[in-house]
Amino acid sequence: MPIARRLHGALLAALLGLVPLSGLSAQVLAPGTRVRVKSQQVVAPVIGSYQGMRRDTVVVIEDGTAAQVWSFTSATIDRLEVSAGMKGGNRAPMTRWALIGAGGGAAAGYLVAAILEGSSSSEYNDVLSAAVGAGVGAIAGAAYGYRKLEEHWSPVPIPRRVGVMPTRDGFRVGFSAAF
Repeated sequence: MPIARRLHGALLAALLGLVPLSGLSAQVLAPGTRVRVKSQQVVAPVIGSYQGMRRDTVVVIEDGTAAQVWSFTSATIDRLEVSAGMKGGNRAPMTRWALIGAGGGAAAGYLVAAILEGSSSSEYNDVLSAAVGAGVGAIAGAAYGYRKLEEHWSPVPIPRRVGVMPTRDGFRVGFSAAF
């Protein structure tokens, strides 16, 4: 009899070892959580508030004035993500503002060189003045873009649930997939 108990214990340990830990991340997805759904049904991702799961369908209320209710079957969802909050230091705004700063700095550098040449007897290299202005403007623009906040998203895997339930004759194993 002790051999049978050890065998049951070993089987239970092996079964629990094979269970993916993605079920823990499923608890993050509570009703009202801000989500982004990428699906084959829509052209652009739908950003809204997660309402719940009905059988194999995810229900999301879209943000904005339209506030349309979207229902996605789990087979059509390409990616489901949860908002991780607003964070700074993003590449896109830094690049955009650095380019804007470089253009403005180049124009300002050229303009300053032209004004100083006209008001004094000194001669300035217009190209070098514009390049220095572009460099200073790009640094200032990148510093400004670094502070711009953008929303970050973290993917939520489709959890697989494996349930082990003791019964009178031993154990019962159940398997289901849900969000």
